[in-house]
Amino acid sequence: MKRNFLKVFVFAAVLFSFAFVFAGEIHCNPDTKTCHKSDCRYYNCKGCTKVFASEEEALENGYKFCKVCSQEKKEKTGKKSKK
Repeated sequence: MKRNFLKVFVFAAVLFSFAFVFAGEIHCNPDTKTCHKSDCRYYNCKGCTKVFASEEEALENGYKFCKVCSQEKKEKTGKKSKK
């Protein structure tokens, strides 16, 4: 029984770690130099052929975030400052 529990635990840990790896990906459109985060509704746009591993990497390469992603960032920082 312990062995089965260990297998399930390892499997769950691997799945959980993959979720973090892919959650940070940024999809960008090289024509418009616009990026989208994984929770953006435009994340899978047709023109988004460039992928960066992090927000910082995208910004360093001259890309900017779309209005939806920028608005989400403003809302999140506004919530943090109210606490």
